[in-house]
Amino acid sequence: MKFFLYILLGIVILLLMVVIHELGHYVAGKILKFKIDEFSVGFGPKLFQKKNKKSGEKFTLRLVPLGGYCAFAGEDNADGTTIGKKETETTVFEEVAENKDAETVDSTADTAVKRDYLLFDEQKPWKRIIVFIAGPLFNFISAIFFSFIFVLIVGYAKPTVTYVFETQEPGIYYNSLQEGDEIVAVNGKEIGVMNSYSELLADYKLGDVVKLTVLRSGEITEEEVAVQKIVYTDDEGKQQEYDGLGFQSKNEYVSVGVGKSILYSVPMTFKFSWMILGSFGKLITGQIAITALTGPIGTVSSFAEVASQNWLNILVFLPLIASNLAIFNILPIPALDGSKVVFTLIEWIRKKPVNKKVENIIHFVGLVALFGLVIIIDVIGMFMRGF
Repeated sequence: MKFFLYILLGIVILLLMVVIHELGHYVAGKILKFKIDEFSVGFGPKLFQKKNKKSGEKFTLRLVPLGGYCAFAGEDNADGTTIGKKETETTVFEEVAENKDAETVDSTADTAVKRDYLLFDEQKPWKRIIVFIAGPLFNFISAIFFSFIFVLIVGYAKPTVTYVFETQEPGIYYNSLQEGDEIVAVNGKEIGVMNSYSELLADYKLGDVVKLTVLRSGEITEEEVAVQKIVYTDDEGKQQEYDGLGFQSKNEYVSVGVGKSILYSVPMTFKFSWMILGSFGKLITGQIAITALTGPIGTVSSFAEVASQNWLNILVFLPLIASNLAIFNILPIPALDGSKVVFTLIEWIRKKPVNKKVENIIHFVGLVALFGLVIIIDVIGMFMRGF
């Protein structure tokens, strides 16, 4: 039951990230005077819809809670046939009746009325680029906020030695650390918000020597420990081995306060973003398999797993997902915001748009490919997890 509740929470969080993204498009569009037809939370059949009679905007809640969109007037114009035909738009009777400026209304036929707004593609290129970028930008700004919450509540983990392993020779230990030693630095780099203990040790391998700065009985001392093959007997009397430093530790979380949380929120967000960019780079170069990626189902499942272990893990997931959405959507992949920015820049430079049919085909193919990839990745992930 607890895992199921975390699944629901994961869906809500994923939906929140999408809403933040679309809200960026919406806010930028409103500021730049774009005509907006609909702001939708979710996909599929509508559950609830409210229409602003003055602006004509529809606010909709839909059945499938894994997405959303902000639909601008004329944005989905497939062939550009209505571009520049501002005075010959045709509107049905019910919509004309809501227009206070309409002098006459013919209830038996469609009525040609002059629209007083520009379609999306009639807007200046720089305005459209701002609208496209605003979605990822809002995700990135939200990632900064979530990083602030993470640092404020979690702070950073300070490891304390709880047990030192004895070698196969009685009375001889793998290192000279003592129970209760607080590790404050690794090879001179202080453990803190931006440098976690596990990250500082990540690149060490068998045979390397690590210099640990420890606080022991109120005094600072330095201990050199080697990464070596540790052989020990577990609680069940079975012999185990691993490559490590020869001791166990527990983490105590240290708060850094509001001021430092604000100070660290931006660099922490850039750190998450750099990690994500690094993962994309490794994916392209083949250093990590495509099966390492996750779609919405895999993301929600992973979220539920780590959240059920410790609720504090939720706080690190928030900036990670927000940064991920910001970076992914700004990439020049067909159907994503980054690709649309590229097409708009081409139009701006050459003073003429790319053939609308060609552009829409490219975006459609890209969208189908993305959906197909996400489905394949999630299906593979479900089989690997044993579902």
